[in-house]
Amino acid sequence: MEDESWVRLFERLPIAWWETDPDRRITSHGGGSALDALGTGSRVLTHREAAAGSGPRRAHRHPEGRAETRLERRSGPPADDRAPHDRALGGEIVRWQARSGGRLLDAVVGPRHDESGRVRGVAGAAVDVTLGVHERERYDAFAAYVPAAAFVRDASGRYLWVNAAYAHLYRCDPASIIGRTIDQVEPDADVPRFRLLDQEVLESGRPIRHALSFVRPDGTAGRALGHRFPLDTANGPCVGGIYVDVTDYLHALDEKAAADEDLHALRDRSGVASITFSLQGRIERASPGAADLLSTTVGALEGSHVRDHLVPDRDAERALRAWRTLVEGRTQRRRVRLKCRTGSGGRRMVRADLAVARAQGRPDRLLTLASALGVEHREEVELTPIQEQVLLRLARGDANTGIGAALGLSRQALDYHLRRLRTVLEAPSRTAVVARAYALGLLDPAVWPPALTDTAGGAS
Repeated sequence: MEDESWVRLFERLPIAWWETDPDRRITSHGGGSALDALGTGSRVLTHREAAAGSGPRRAHRHPEGRAETRLERRSGPPADDRAPHDRALGGEIVRWQARSGGRLLDAVVGPRHDESGRVRGVAGAAVDVTLGVHERERYDAFAAYVPAAAFVRDASGRYLWVNAAYAHLYRCDPASIIGRTIDQVEPDADVPRFRLLDQEVLESGRPIRHALSFVRPDGTAGRALGHRFPLDTANGPCVGGIYVDVTDYLHALDEKAAADEDLHALRDRSGVASITFSLQGRIERASPGAADLLSTTVGALEGSHVRDHLVPDRDAERALRAWRTLVEGRTQRRRVRLKCRTGSGGRRMVRADLAVARAQGRPDRLLTLASALGVEHREEVELTPIQEQVLLRLARGDANTGIGAALGLSRQALDYHLRRLRTVLEAPSRTAVVARAYALGLLDPAVWPPALTDTAGGAS
């Protein structure tokens, strides 16, 4: 290249150029990508050698070239590749891609003619297309394997490209669809609608968003959501589309809505007393049934702490130990008996079934179902362990002598405890003492022989 201005310009561009003599020795070269195009082993003649037509020649490999419509990719510097240069010396213009120095070069060589028309060497050029090719390869890999179904069709409805996810919808591979028309791929009932959508995109030049129905590989009905959009390609105006299968998502939403409705009906309309606690004991959610149980309101319960509603006694201490086993993940469920304060200022014995709700495998909150063990009462009812044993035997129908003998009590001591029971339970007789104990939840109405209501409960 004799024009020095062009030489200096090409030095700043990702381009390489070279010229050879009939023996393929490079007589001149330049460009910003010359190093990758020429290679460190290429023989470059000095001006004196070129003028003299002499100089050492280097050995060349003889790879077999292939004439293909698509560009052939070869390894090594393009200016050092003998096969294309031999063809150029024969009068051909040869184009190929070469990998050299970690770069990808788009190269072309052709014959140089003298004034008489005879071939006097080869002229070649190469453009560094590494960045564009790498980006295209990354895009192709992404588009081919992205889980969203994607396609490109021309204006006649012929598939030019589909990815694996799209072909999967039709239980085949992409090669089985590419080249076929929409009439050959889609169900007959869907073809008019899909062609109309394609036409709308082509005429408006704007993307459209819509949902479509299809048959999934397992034969069930599916739903997809996506866009169709116009594309200008070498094949003329085309339509591209990308869709996400939302069948499972919609099914999950339906199941969630049904579960939410079931939970809402159970919690808010059935009268069940349910409470959700944080691990720290704060009430996050309470049902109307729980508010009725404690003679208060939902608003008064939510946000409060569990200790605000408990009478501090032995039952509360046992419940605290059970609570710790739950929040530490050592057990999944516990049943406890609690003496609760009511909103009207009274007391009520309550049975609470506590269960752990987990998030990511760890305890996250406690769910509680509560039930009344007795009626609400104003006075404090606190029995000693010996009084509890006396009460149990009264409920079983034991005589005083049998009670005293079983507990090792004298007659005077037994009479004292019986009087205390009648006083504490506000009951005038033995029968009334037992009835009152059941009403207050001290005795479990669901078992026989009589037993105290569960205190520590079972664990699982």
